[in-house]
Amino acid sequence: MNENNENFVNAMPYQQQQSFLPPYGNTIPQYQTKPKPTFTGREKVLSIVIAVLSFLFVHFVLWNSKGFFTTAFYLTALTVSLTYLKKIEYEFLTSHKVWSVLMYSFSLVFSITANDFVKQLDSVFLHLGIAYLIYSVTSKTPMFGRFAVFEMLKSIISNPLSHFGKEYSAVNSAVKSTKRGTDIKAIICGLVLALPLTVIVAALLISADEGVEKMLNSLAATIMMENVFTFIPQFAVSIPVSGYLFGLIYSHTHPEITKPLDEERCKQSMSKLKIAANMAVYSAVTPICVLYVMFFISQTNYFLSAFMGRLPENFSYSEYARKGFFELFAIEVINALVILFMNFCSKRSGDEKTAALKIYSVVISIFTLLITATAVSKMFLYIQNFGLTQLRVYTTWFMLLTAIMFIFVIIRQFRSGFPFMRSAAVVFTIFFGILCFSRPDAMIARYNMENCTEHLSYYDIRKMSELSADSAAVILEPKYRQIINDKFKNSHDWSDSEMMFDQGYVELVRKARYDLSKSDYNEYNFSAIKLKKFID
Repeated sequence: MNENNENFVNAMPYQQQQSFLPPYGNTIPQYQTKPKPTFTGREKVLSIVIAVLSFLFVHFVLWNSKGFFTTAFYLTALTVSLTYLKKIEYEFLTSHKVWSVLMYSFSLVFSITANDFVKQLDSVFLHLGIAYLIYSVTSKTPMFGRFAVFEMLKSIISNPLSHFGKEYSAVNSAVKSTKRGTDIKAIICGLVLALPLTVIVAALLISADEGVEKMLNSLAATIMMENVFTFIPQFAVSIPVSGYLFGLIYSHTHPEITKPLDEERCKQSMSKLKIAANMAVYSAVTPICVLYVMFFISQTNYFLSAFMGRLPENFSYSEYARKGFFELFAIEVINALVILFMNFCSKRSGDEKTAALKIYSVVISIFTLLITATAVSKMFLYIQNFGLTQLRVYTTWFMLLTAIMFIFVIIRQFRSGFPFMRSAAVVFTIFFGILCFSRPDAMIARYNMENCTEHLSYYDIRKMSELSADSAAVILEPKYRQIINDKFKNSHDWSDSEMMFDQGYVELVRKARYDLSKSDYNEYNFSAIKLKKFID
């Protein structure tokens, strides 16, 4: 404001003078712009590599059936992550090395099994495991400590999302750093802008000339347009995936902007949960314990029948086993919530845990273990009579795993220094490894064909072969060929002229060939390779 204008304003009334002043007084506010992040040469290279890996993740993990290519992706992604951490001079503790070996091992699951459910679980397990490994290495802490749950949430959600956009800035910085990269960027932008107009012109030319229509149709068939349109959504999904994956590594390798977990804050957060008076907790839990005692006394014959190898009156095997499991599942969930509430919400818990609180935790855990043992016995009784199915395998696996967790709860009551989280992680990893590497569908088929053929119909065998290539590769082994044909013959009223030798086995072969042909990627695992030998 010059001198004449200043005199002009001073001559005005006070209210009018205020309209000429800046909104924060006589001083013009200085807005501080957030500095743009700068990236090292390694980070620029990493951003390009992650952009490629993100598309491969979408294509070989999210979009298509998982096999050798998915194993190769996880081996590559894990190697890139660990090599990058090693290059920027992070040290690996013993627990980091052991966990790295486990991550490499679980990457092989996609190649040795065709069970889609197991492969999906393994994908989640690898993602969580690799993210937590990166956090532990960069924070220089052993894995699965007391606050492992908080560390996982921080490594998987908080840290990567807080630096979600860094990937795009890093790629842009990498492209701008070279003349060729700038040219490529300009070419891509030009092609993207030209695409809508090109489509419109092509449609008009097709309408105007039959020769152009034949030529463009021939070109579309040559480059397989259906694949192009498949890749477009995959590329779109890979963009946010790359932002997440780069943010995962970038956030953990910059401790100056992403601080490790503060254990004191975790303790403070947990102490805020202690809102219930201990006497109120005891009063609430006592009726539940009394109810369990009454329940066991009144249902002794029902629960002990499985241990004696016989069914209670008015029960079928299937009803007896199913009822046992769903009772167990509901009770385990309730008891787990009760124990969590007692140990985290009681005012005198944690290091100040009272003897009464320990006793209640032990009693509830013991009741849960008793019901679990009974339910497992009933399930084994059912399996001995009717064989294995996926549901029976998964539920038995779940019951045994949760039983061990309740045993750890009991141990923790007598040994306050017992590493519950680390022990639980070790047991879960072992159980999950058994589930993955046992190839459950193959195990189901082998057990049933060896032990339960008298209870199996041809329809049962066919449905079992449809579980995955794992089960089909077992069922179509030559030694089961005659069993399949006999079951097929018994399933229909065939005359001798109508009955064709080997017809049942051939039908299963055709069905297996059809299932493999649904996707080219279905053939890329060891079970499919074995199955193709029988098909051919």
